[in-house]
Amino acid sequence: MQKERLKYTKIFFEDILPKIELVTNQSRYGYHGLSHTIQVAMFALDIAQHINQDPLPALLAAALHDCARTNDAWCVNHGPDAVPIGKKFLAENYPDISTPVIEQILYAVKNHTIGRNAQDGVSACLWDGDRIRLSWTRGYKPDCFSTDRGKEIASLTPAEQQKYIAKQEEFLIVNNIRTRQQIDFDKTQDLIQNKTTYKTRTR
Repeated sequence: MQKERLKYTKIFFEDILPKIELVTNQSRYGYHGLSHTIQVAMFALDIAQHINQDPLPALLAAALHDCARTNDAWCVNHGPDAVPIGKKFLAENYPDISTPVIEQILYAVKNHTIGRNAQDGVSACLWDGDRIRLSWTRGYKPDCFSTDRGKEIASLTPAEQQKYIAKQEEFLIVNNIRTRQQIDFDKTQDLIQNKTTYKTRTR
């Protein structure tokens, strides 16, 4: 499982993410920025390995799910709005993926804000991965999750959450995927962006 995890983590950071950066409307930082996309992808990969889902479609769905976002406001339309971006992105960069799998990826992206019971593994990985942060910050609701692994991560205590993230970061550092400096810089920029967004909303 560790070898597969390393393989797909490298695929995400070295192949998928650089291509997403060229097409996404997201900001780099902030509550729904690319740093959020990265975390959702890592959650989705974890879940995929536990439910025997091919990780690549799950990672692609995670990478695309917020690419139509232009801000952090509540918006159910950014899922459907991401579908044209996703279709073009997949056709240009992953032409060997079968039509049924592409349809699963786009369905997961389109419905990630409103879907409840996932109809397949791709949606399960994305939807659970995207909702884990909400559970950590706003409270765990088991009926919002489709997989046992998603429920397990979402229900971690604050201390367990810190250990989970620390272990995840150590994996990236040890395998030369990211440095401690990069990770800490991104965290700081997220905090700055989130504070700026909050101040703007409350004026």
